[in-house]
Amino acid sequence: MRILPLAAVAAAVIALSGCAAAVILPPADEASAPGCAALVVSLPEALGDESLPQPLERRTTTAQGASAFGDPSAVTLRCGMPEPAPSTARCITIGEVDWLEVAAEENIWTFVSYGRSPATEVVIDTDVVSAVTALEGVSSAVARTDRTGACT
Repeated sequence: MRILPLAAVAAAVIALSGCAAAVILPPADEASAPGCAALVVSLPEALGDESLPQPLERRTTTAQGASAFGDPSAVTLRCGMPEPAPSTARCITIGEVDWLEVAAEENIWTFVSYGRSPATEVVIDTDVVSAVTALEGVSSAVARTDRTGACT
């Protein structure tokens, strides 16, 4: 009779081992917003261009409305962030999406979509991939969120 419980434990360990590689991210406050669901299912399976030796494959995360790319993760995305107020921060437009550069510490740059509801945060390790390449890869999915404004 001990064989069945041991088999169940072994099966559980094998099943959970697939989850071990998930990227741990805190969910954004509004991660359950319908716009986030549409965004996440529209994300590409990989990011990159000819400057990278290989594309950054999409990985699972522990948070709803989130995604990560690369192993170790070089790009993380969290939908459902608070919409940023008008700002004098650097704003760039990629495709149909305006992005505010909200932080840049050495090689880690953080952007938040501007004029989109819900807002999306993208954190990029620029030692691995350029900010433009990463934002180009996710902007078409972020464009699925409601447009509420634009950079001027």
